[in-house]
Amino acid sequence: MGEHAALPLPSSGVDLCIVLVRPEVSGNIGAVARSMMNFGYSDLRLVASTCDFGSDEIRKRAKHASIVLDSARSHVTWDEAVADCSMVIGTSGKRETGERIVFRALMSPEEVVHRASERPGDKVALVFGPEGVGLTQEELASCDLLSTLATWEGYPIL
Repeated sequence: MGEHAALPLPSSGVDLCIVLVRPEVSGNIGAVARSMMNFGYSDLRLVASTCDFGSDEIRKRAKHASIVLDSARSHVTWDEAVADCSMVIGTSGKRETGERIVFRALMSPEEVVHRASERPGDKVALVFGPEGVGLTQEELASCDLLSTLATWEGYPIL
């Protein structure tokens, strides 16, 4: 129980990689790997990570998603991590109004999937910032699209 079936990863029509920029908590890398496996994705990229990638915490949180961890790649820079991507989607809890303003429209995950599926065969990066502060304004500016989940305005950060 809890193992995954020895099946090929599904094809969603989107060649997606997940990029974690400056992750702060080792266990969260494992949790992301597990979530990726839940949806059949395995291309995990880390940018400027100082986390101990060999830690037990990463493996424990990943559970049976070792295929994701074993193939994960570390990169020094953002540009290096997304060099083969034709679309970069940044994630943010910032809003279009208020103190922590984002400079352009945030799309729902459904809108982003629609946009990404219009580019079959292209590599698409979904980028998450550090747990404490998220992506910087400069990093968000370098993304092709921005996405957010609808949350309560009083506490929009996941």
